[in-house]
Amino acid sequence: MTDTADSPTAKTRLYFIEDEALLCDLFAEYVKTMPEIDYLGYSQDGAEAMRRCLELEPDMVIVDIRMPEVNGLEILTLLHRKLPETKIILFTGTVDNESLRLAVRYGADGYVEKTYGLEELRKAIQIVLGGEKHYSPGIAKLLRNFKV
Repeated sequence: MTDTADSPTAKTRLYFIEDEALLCDLFAEYVKTMPEIDYLGYSQDGAEAMRRCLELEPDMVIVDIRMPEVNGLEILTLLHRKLPETKIILFTGTVDNESLRLAVRYGADGYVEKTYGLEELRKAIQIVLGGEKHYSPGIAKLLRNFKV
């Protein structure tokens, strides 16, 4: 987390990676209700997202798996190599066993299905900031049923 001289409390610097413009706009408005977050912005394609993340060095990244140019799982692995302290939550409408297996294997800090909405994402952010991993209920159920 970044602590500035002007701020007595640390704020988490968060970057959002999502190809759907409406969801980007909704998230930008929603995150304003989270005083612990310093929202850095968003990217709508994976290649731009990687450039921006390497430039901004966010504390946390929320990324969709299905992205143009560079997909979310590739972003996950690249960021873990380049910015190992950055927490990464996958926020996606697509859940399949292979993506889930790779997400766990590559070290995702959270995996949230979009169908659970922004409140579940907020919960994931808080849990991950507390040092734990978080999976939305549908993902957690899948994890119990197969070996990673």
